[in-house]
Amino acid sequence: MRFFLRAIDAASFLALICAGIILVYAVSHILLETVLRSVFDTSTHVLDEFIGFAVLSITFLSLSWTLRDGSMIRVNLLTDRLPAGTRHWLEVIVALCATGIGAFFCTFLWRNFTKNWKRGAVSESVAEVPLWIPDAVVFVGACLLVLQLASMVVRPFIEITQED
Repeated sequence: MRFFLRAIDAASFLALICAGIILVYAVSHILLETVLRSVFDTSTHVLDEFIGFAVLSITFLSLSWTLRDGSMIRVNLLTDRLPAGTRHWLEVIVALCATGIGAFFCTFLWRNFTKNWKRGAVSESVAEVPLWIPDAVVFVGACLLVLQLASMVVRPFIEITQED
Protein backbone atom coordinates (compact mmCIF):
# COMPACT_ATOMS: atom_id res chain seq x y z
CA MET A 1 0.00 0.00 0.00
CA ARG A 2 2.84 2.38 0.81
CA PHE A 3 4.16 1.79 -2.72
CA PHE A 4 0.89 3.10 -4.17
CA LEU A 5 0.93 6.13 -1.89
CA ARG A 6 4.50 6.91 -2.94
CA ALA A 7 3.55 6.40 -6.59
CA ILE A 8 0.64 8.86 -6.24
CA ASP A 9 2.97 11.38 -4.62
CA ALA A 10 5.57 10.88 -7.35
CA ALA A 11 2.99 11.29 -10.12
CA SER A 12 1.65 14.42 -8.42
CA PHE A 13 5.16 15.85 -8.16
CA LEU A 14 5.83 15.03 -11.82
CA ALA A 15 2.61 16.82 -12.76
CA LEU A 16 3.77 19.80 -10.71
CA ILE A 17 7.06 19.86 -12.63
CA CYS A 18 5.11 19.76 -15.91
CA ALA A 19 3.00 22.67 -14.66
CA GLY A 20 6.19 24.60 -13.92
CA ILE A 21 7.52 23.92 -17.41
CA ILE A 22 4.22 25.08 -18.90
CA LEU A 23 4.45 28.25 -16.80
CA VAL A 24 7.91 28.97 -18.22
CA TYR A 25 6.50 28.37 -21.71
CA ALA A 26 3.58 30.76 -21.06
CA VAL A 27 5.85 33.56 -19.87
CA SER A 28 8.15 32.99 -22.85
CA HIS A 29 5.25 33.09 -25.29
CA ILE A 30 3.97 36.33 -23.77
CA LEU A 31 7.44 37.87 -24.02
CA LEU A 32 7.77 36.69 -27.62
CA GLU A 33 4.38 38.15 -28.49
CA THR A 34 5.34 41.46 -26.86
CA VAL A 35 8.54 41.68 -28.89
CA LEU A 36 6.82 40.63 -32.12
CA ARG A 37 4.06 43.21 -31.71
CA SER A 38 6.19 46.12 -30.56
CA VAL A 39 9.30 45.62 -32.71
CA PHE A 40 8.19 43.71 -35.79
CA ASP A 41 4.52 44.74 -36.00
CA THR A 42 3.37 41.12 -36.28
CA SER A 43 1.92 38.43 -34.03
CA THR A 44 1.78 34.69 -33.43
CA HIS A 45 -2.05 35.00 -33.66
CA VAL A 46 -2.53 32.26 -31.07
CA LEU A 47 -1.44 33.92 -27.82
CA ASP A 48 -4.88 34.09 -26.19
CA GLU A 49 -5.73 30.49 -26.98
CA PHE A 50 -2.37 29.01 -26.01
CA ILE A 51 -2.14 31.00 -22.77
CA GLY A 52 -5.67 29.91 -21.94
CA PHE A 53 -4.68 26.28 -22.46
CA ALA A 54 -1.52 26.90 -20.41
CA VAL A 55 -3.43 28.37 -17.46
CA LEU A 56 -5.88 25.47 -17.61
CA SER A 57 -3.01 22.97 -17.66
CA ILE A 58 -1.08 24.67 -14.86
CA THR A 59 -4.18 24.74 -12.68
CA PHE A 60 -5.17 21.11 -13.09
CA LEU A 61 -1.65 19.66 -13.07
CA SER A 62 -0.75 21.43 -9.84
CA LEU A 63 -3.91 20.58 -7.86
CA SER A 64 -2.83 17.17 -6.58
CA TRP A 65 0.56 18.29 -5.26
CA THR A 66 -0.96 21.43 -3.77
CA LEU A 67 -3.37 19.22 -1.82
CA ARG A 68 -0.57 16.84 -0.76
CA ASP A 69 1.64 19.72 0.34
CA GLY A 70 -1.16 21.27 2.41
CA SER A 71 -1.01 24.49 0.39
CA MET A 72 -4.64 24.63 -0.70
CA ILE A 73 -6.70 27.44 0.72
CA ARG A 74 -8.73 26.19 3.66
CA VAL A 75 -11.46 27.83 5.65
CA ASN A 76 -10.90 26.59 9.19
CA LEU A 77 -13.63 28.60 10.86
CA LEU A 78 -15.35 25.48 12.21
CA THR A 79 -12.61 22.87 12.23
CA ASP A 80 -10.26 24.95 14.40
CA ARG A 81 -12.82 24.76 17.20
CA LEU A 82 -12.97 20.95 17.13
CA PRO A 83 -10.76 18.63 19.18
CA ALA A 84 -7.80 17.24 17.23
CA GLY A 85 -9.17 13.69 16.99
CA THR A 86 -12.59 14.83 15.79
CA ARG A 87 -11.02 17.22 13.28
CA HIS A 88 -8.79 14.42 11.96
CA TRP A 89 -11.69 12.03 11.35
CA LEU A 90 -13.85 14.78 9.90
CA GLU A 91 -11.09 15.50 7.37
CA VAL A 92 -10.97 11.81 6.45
CA ILE A 93 -14.75 11.74 5.92
CA VAL A 94 -14.64 14.92 3.83
CA ALA A 95 -11.76 13.50 1.77
CA LEU A 96 -13.77 10.32 1.20
CA CYS A 97 -16.78 12.32 0.00
CA ALA A 98 -14.57 14.51 -2.20
CA THR A 99 -12.99 11.38 -3.69
CA GLY A 100 -16.41 10.08 -4.73
CA ILE A 101 -17.54 13.41 -6.14
CA GLY A 102 -14.21 13.87 -7.94
CA ALA A 103 -14.37 10.38 -9.43
CA PHE A 104 -17.89 11.10 -10.67
CA PHE A 105 -16.63 14.37 -12.20
CA CYS A 106 -13.80 12.46 -13.92
CA THR A 107 -16.35 10.33 -15.78
CA PHE A 108 -17.68 13.49 -17.44
CA LEU A 109 -14.16 14.63 -18.28
CA TRP A 110 -13.47 11.22 -19.84
CA ARG A 111 -16.64 11.43 -21.94
CA ASN A 112 -15.68 14.90 -23.15
CA PHE A 113 -12.17 13.70 -24.01
CA THR A 114 -13.40 10.67 -25.98
CA LYS A 115 -16.09 12.73 -27.75
CA ASN A 116 -13.52 15.28 -28.96
CA TRP A 117 -11.10 12.49 -29.89
CA LYS A 118 -13.68 10.61 -31.99
CA ARG A 119 -15.03 13.72 -33.67
CA GLY A 120 -11.60 15.18 -34.33
CA ALA A 121 -12.78 18.48 -32.87
CA VAL A 122 -10.31 21.35 -33.16
CA SER A 123 -10.20 24.88 -31.79
CA GLU A 124 -11.58 27.70 -33.88
CA SER A 125 -8.28 29.58 -34.17
CA VAL A 126 -5.71 29.47 -36.96
CA ALA A 127 -3.76 26.87 -34.95
CA GLU A 128 -6.70 24.40 -34.99
CA VAL A 129 -5.48 22.67 -31.83
CA PRO A 130 -7.12 19.27 -31.38
CA LEU A 131 -9.40 19.74 -28.36
CA TRP A 132 -8.59 16.31 -26.99
CA ILE A 133 -5.15 17.64 -25.94
CA PRO A 134 -6.39 20.12 -23.31
CA ASP A 135 -9.13 17.63 -22.39
CA ALA A 136 -6.48 14.99 -21.71
CA VAL A 137 -4.47 17.34 -19.50
CA VAL A 138 -7.57 18.27 -17.49
CA PHE A 139 -8.54 14.60 -17.16
CA VAL A 140 -5.07 13.57 -15.96
CA GLY A 141 -4.93 16.45 -13.48
CA ALA A 142 -8.39 15.67 -12.12
CA CYS A 143 -7.58 11.95 -11.80
CA LEU A 144 -4.39 12.77 -9.90
CA LEU A 145 -6.41 14.98 -7.57
CA VAL A 146 -8.88 12.15 -6.95
CA LEU A 147 -6.01 9.73 -6.26
CA GLN A 148 -4.47 12.23 -3.84
CA LEU A 149 -7.83 12.61 -2.09
CA ALA A 150 -8.09 8.83 -1.85
CA SER A 151 -4.61 8.70 -0.37
CA MET A 152 -5.75 11.21 2.28
CA VAL A 153 -8.41 8.68 3.26
CA VAL A 154 -5.97 5.76 3.41
CA ARG A 155 -2.89 7.43 4.98
CA PRO A 156 -4.25 7.64 8.55
CA PHE A 157 -4.94 3.90 8.55
CA ILE A 158 -1.44 3.15 7.24
CA GLU A 159 0.02 5.31 10.03
CA ILE A 160 -2.13 3.56 12.65
CA THR A 161 -1.04 0.09 11.51
CA GLN A 162 2.59 1.24 11.38
CA GLU A 163 2.43 2.22 15.08
CA ASP A 164 1.14 -1.25 16.10
